[in-house]
Amino acid sequence: MQFGALLPLSGALAPLGQHGKRMVEQAASDVNAAGGIRGNDVEVTILDTEANAETAVEQYGTLVDRGVIGFVGGLVSDASLALAPEAASDEIMEVSPASTAPQLSTAGRANGRKYFGRTVPSDGTQAVVMAKVVDDPLYINADSVALLSIDNSFGAGLAAAQREALDAEVVADVRYDPSSESFDDTLADVFQNDPDAVTFTSVSGQERGILDAYSQSEHDVPWVLSAGMFGGDLPSYYDGFYSASLSSARTQAYFELVRRLSDIDQPRAYSVNAYDALFLMACAAEQAGEASGPAIAETIQSVSGGSGHTVSVGDFGRVRSLTEAGRAVNYQGASGSVDLTANLEPLSSYLIERVTNGSVESLELLQSRFFKSGGNQ
Repeated sequence: MQFGALLPLSGALAPLGQHGKRMVEQAASDVNAAGGIRGNDVEVTILDTEANAETAVEQYGTLVDRGVIGFVGGLVSDASLALAPEAASDEIMEVSPASTAPQLSTAGRANGRKYFGRTVPSDGTQAVVMAKVVDDPLYINADSVALLSIDNSFGAGLAAAQREALDAEVVADVRYDPSSESFDDTLADVFQNDPDAVTFTSVSGQERGILDAYSQSEHDVPWVLSAGMFGGDLPSYYDGFYSASLSSARTQAYFELVRRLSDIDQPRAYSVNAYDALFLMACAAEQAGEASGPAIAETIQSVSGGSGHTVSVGDFGRVRSLTEAGRAVNYQGASGSVDLTANLEPLSSYLIERVTNGSVESLELLQSRFFKSGGNQ
């Protein structure tokens, strides 16, 4: 039974992609250790997208030739936006572990089904958290803000969502190329109207150049970083930086998965979401009684939440026995509850964090009910 994964295994995002690859392989191993889907072993073809949309589409063609019924990917939003219509047309299920662009909430629909899902929330929720940090008197309480975003669909989508969520006046909305030799002109554009704060949208591995340039400048205002950039050794100039981070509450399922991967001490951002992506597709195929893209698309929401019996990391044997008994399942993942909405995306919790004296300090946990209430709880 063929599945696939399209991840950046080379280039700047290779550390994220390589950890994602290991997670996908572990999910397939756990399914096969329990006898496979309907008694058939899962085989996974994992290909390198180089974090490039065109390369992702080319590699997708290889997966189609191999007869995959579903795949994990893409990682970056540009790749997922390019892949979603292709997968929907071919009726192949796609589940991204990291693409957060708001546009993907409606992507990948065909014949009454949605073939694109994700195990991370839309940036519509991340934007609300970043705006709260900027606006709230408990945090920055800014009157004006500059938006600085990586120049791709992820950056553009999160910037647009922030504009809608912010009370502070947006006095600059700037894109940047992480491969630039100099960021002087970019920073000049960011600070031309003296903002009280800067929100910064980027991804781990592509942020340091412009932040290092900022540290050498004369400017000194609070920054609010998008998720996934408070990891590893933090430079001293990060002190006072905030982050809208995906809640990293370590569940039992998370520790169980890390235990199975003895070569990984600290999983990279979004990598455990890749495990959940493949495991959810396997659960959906098992419950549907049919190994096909349409069957997974129709069933994946129901196995991700609801009132079924709880299953978690490595529990595929229990999924099979419950299915044989005619019982529903509710997958609780390594990345969280992974309860998918009708748009096949979770409403995850977010954590407001700040760097203080070189350490990351947790300030406030915003749970899914906060977003369901429109930010009033």
